[in-house]
Amino acid sequence: MTINETGVQFARSGQTWTLPASWYHSDEIFAEERVRIFEKNWMLFTWSQRMQKPGDYVRGTVAGHAIFAIRGDDGVVRAFHNVCRHRGAELLGKDEGRCGRHVVCPYHAWSFNRAGQLERARDFGGDIAFDREEWGLYPVAAEEWRGLIFVRIAAEGPTLKEWLGPIDTMAADYPLEQQNYFMSKEREVAVDWKTYGENYLECYHCRTMHPGLCDSLDIDKYVIDVHFEDRFFHLHAPARDGGFTRGLYFYRFPGLMLNLYDWGSSIATVEPIAPGRIRHVNWYFFTDVSPEKAEENRKAAEWSAEIVSEDIDIILGVQRNLEGGIYQRGPLSPKYEHGVLGFQNMVRTELGEGAPRLMAAE
Repeated sequence: MTINETGVQFARSGQTWTLPASWYHSDEIFAEERVRIFEKNWMLFTWSQRMQKPGDYVRGTVAGHAIFAIRGDDGVVRAFHNVCRHRGAELLGKDEGRCGRHVVCPYHAWSFNRAGQLERARDFGGDIAFDREEWGLYPVAAEEWRGLIFVRIAAEGPTLKEWLGPIDTMAADYPLEQQNYFMSKEREVAVDWKTYGENYLECYHCRTMHPGLCDSLDIDKYVIDVHFEDRFFHLHAPARDGGFTRGLYFYRFPGLMLNLYDWGSSIATVEPIAPGRIRHVNWYFFTDVSPEKAEENRKAAEWSAEIVSEDIDIILGVQRNLEGGIYQRGPLSPKYEHGVLGFQNMVRTELGEGAPRLMAAE
């Protein structure tokens, strides 16, 4: 039976089904996702405490692009592609640091100021005069929100607050600005970003896989609200006696996770680096990072990281089977997996005509 014939049967039976397995490892789909999803959305890049003074910078990758963010002389954070306008050299080679008054290319010493304008094309020769604006660095949109720095590759789009939508208001009374960086957990795993997102957005698996989470939260009352138009999910459940205090949990499509508490935050993102492969980055912040609280903070962070590990252990096998050629798609539970359906419909909508052949096959 072909996928198309199966799709007709699914429609007649009223059953809702997952995306085709091929979408989770297709080079074609990944190329479209990079342009239509990850270049157009704001992506979490770093935190503000890491770039406190003019000249402080952080480099990284977003949607496959090598970029860096730098705090300017005016205190504003700007971001640029990490590429010299002369011969394409990488301008900054360290993950973070502080440059002088100028960003100087290590190849031929062209220099650019902290606002990205060309300052000097060293000893170029001839009568050529380079316009400093026209020959400035390629810009990347950058904005700060409550101690976090986001970037967007696409030149046009909503402001960061517009993109966050109701999350900005809902999180207003959580003290993010008073929280301090404590530790990071970073892993590169053979899992597609969609495989990870779908797992995050259902608790059908929680009783089977997350005993620690079930001890902390009343899983019977775990709710995932889908806000399709604003592209975010609100996850909530009451704490059990002895569990965590009040918290606010968001997943902002395509891959931002905000777990906010009065005493700290777990901030995570997934960076797709290839079809079927992501870098998962988790930062932990606490209001009190004094030596006296270090052990307590470490245990809280490790508790959170263990839940991620439990998820990754199982979805590594899911990803292998998505690529194996036997499994093609499966049914979605109307009781537990409406968040997965919402997520998949966001993928469908964002790709639009970017996957016409596969869309038609559904």
